[in-house]
Amino acid sequence: MAAFTRSELAALWRERAAGGMEHAVSARLGHHVGIGPVRSRLDVLARATSELAGRAGSADGRLAALEERGAEGQAGLEQVAARVEELRGRVDEVAAALPAVGLLETRLGQATMVVAELERRAAEQDGHLTRLERVASIGAVMAWVEHAHLSTSPLVSVILPTRNRSGRLPRALSSVIDQTYSRWELIVIDDGSDDDTAEVVASFPDPRIRYLSIGQRGVCGARNCGLADARGDLIVYLDDDNTMHPGWLKTVVWGFEQHPEADAAYGAFVIDDPTRVNGPGSGAPPTLFLHPYDRDTLRRGNLADISAIAHRAGLTEARFDEGLQEMGDWDLLVRITAHRAPLVLPAIACFYATDAPNRLTGGPTFYRDWAEVWRKNGIEDQVPAP
Repeated sequence: MAAFTRSELAALWRERAAGGMEHAVSARLGHHVGIGPVRSRLDVLARATSELAGRAGSADGRLAALEERGAEGQAGLEQVAARVEELRGRVDEVAAALPAVGLLETRLGQATMVVAELERRAAEQDGHLTRLERVASIGAVMAWVEHAHLSTSPLVSVILPTRNRSGRLPRALSSVIDQTYSRWELIVIDDGSDDDTAEVVASFPDPRIRYLSIGQRGVCGARNCGLADARGDLIVYLDDDNTMHPGWLKTVVWGFEQHPEADAAYGAFVIDDPTRVNGPGSGAPPTLFLHPYDRDTLRRGNLADISAIAHRAGLTEARFDEGLQEMGDWDLLVRITAHRAPLVLPAIACFYATDAPNRLTGGPTFYRDWAEVWRKNGIEDQVPAP
């Protein structure tokens, strides 16, 4: 006991020397009752409380910012709601106007139809004007050629194939004899007729007419025979059911005189009834045709009748495809114009009749021949079905 008392007194005096009597007493009490750890824990709690207070302050700031943004969002929502109401009002206005819009659309459709009809009529008028211009040009050229002086007089060979058309043949022969240009030869190729064709030809004692009788080879074969026999500088053709315009041969000579660079030419032709050309039909008035030259158009369809085609003699391409029955003239025109455009003569070449019996045009080989010419021209489209 005495030892403990002496130890405590010594500690007390040391504490007193360090901080005074009050400090000494407080330190010894704290030592004996555990106040030091309590104070340490209180210090930790104080620091934690201070840290929480700081974090609470930061949270308050963030909460204030969120409240401010929430206020802004609320204002934006109110603007959106106002815009929605505005649009709803406009939708109501549009809905109210829909009947009027429908009426306007109907009238617009009607106006579009009217415009289309006006455009169609305008196109028709343009076509009529173009045809009238062509007719006027044809009239002017034919009148000029009728009185023109020719500086040359080449022999013109007329190739006329025929078969069992003795009743029609005299008109065709007479139309050549009546030409205003007289230096011609007419080669009549009889393609195996069993009627009185030979006698009909013999009844025309003109020395410029030659008659050739061949076995039946078809019209293209007969024309090739005529080409082989021709002596002329220029070649023209005539079918036995057509007639030649009196001024055609002079026009051909005049045209090649004016255009020595030209190898081929074609002119206008008049069809007695266009609705009857390729099949049944009748009632249309005689119509004049003179198609402008266009290579792509010619590759797809004929632009001239054989009786309206002329070319210089000796052309390599001037030979008929004997595998064709109906499209030989088209095929010929495509080939003789392959390297040089033809001369389009604004003059009537022939009068095309559609009332003769046993016509080749529109016959059983029509679509086959059409497809063959397309094939030769590199056209792969399907020929329309009959």
